[in-house]
Amino acid sequence: MKFRSHRILVSILGCGVLSVPAAVVYARQVAPAATGPAQAQPANLSDQEQDQDPLRRQVSPHQRYKQQKELRGEIKGTYKVWLNQEVPYIISDDERKAFMNLSNDEERDAFIESFWQRRNPNPDSPENEYREEHYRRIAYANEHFAAGKPGWKTDRGHIYIAFGAPDSIDSHPSGGTYNRPMDEGGGETATFPFESWHYRYLEGIGENIDIEFVDTCMCGDYHFTKREGGSFTAALIHRPVIGAP
Repeated sequence: MKFRSHRILVSILGCGVLSVPAAVVYARQVAPAATGPAQAQPANLSDQEQDQDPLRRQVSPHQRYKQQKELRGEIKGTYKVWLNQEVPYIISDDERKAFMNLSNDEERDAFIESFWQRRNPNPDSPENEYREEHYRRIAYANEHFAAGKPGWKTDRGHIYIAFGAPDSIDSHPSGGTYNRPMDEGGGETATFPFESWHYRYLEGIGENIDIEFVDTCMCGDYHFTKREGGSFTAALIHRPVIGAP
């Protein structure tokens, strides 16, 4: 009987079954994980610990949508300047929307390159005459039309950048007189400083286009006027008509 018990004990030891304290087994299981790149955390974290851990913090659908929108729609630095200050008058609505949906600077660089290439009158040339002319117009507008704000932001700068120089300009920097038609009461009245730009032809618009600007603030900032019956209705000074009874 003793011999048989000895055999059973030897067989158990040979199979590697050994009785050791539970604390030692747990220590051996945890120790290798501590030497890895990241330490394992207990599964039963408290609510406070989960709130402090950004990887475990729950994100609401609204927050997730906001994060994705900020990631895709955020445009900074030179890209924001390019979109809002350099090409606002020549970029189409579809192009603007596509640019806003780009997610990284590499895509934005490719878009800008393609944007100018589509407008290149000579695609095989390393030079892009359209792009060079566009930036020349911006520089000219900033130099000649600035009025408390950059020239490209003014109405005259807008038209100049979009269509180039007019074929002729009728300028009245000191204002002038205006003969009212009878449907406006007749008589003669004074006007603010104004300019009339004449284009013989504008592609996509037509022939003999006159665009009028008026300086209602007397500060050099000319705005578009609304033509009604061929008159400078937005340029009239509200005071008694000269020669009226």
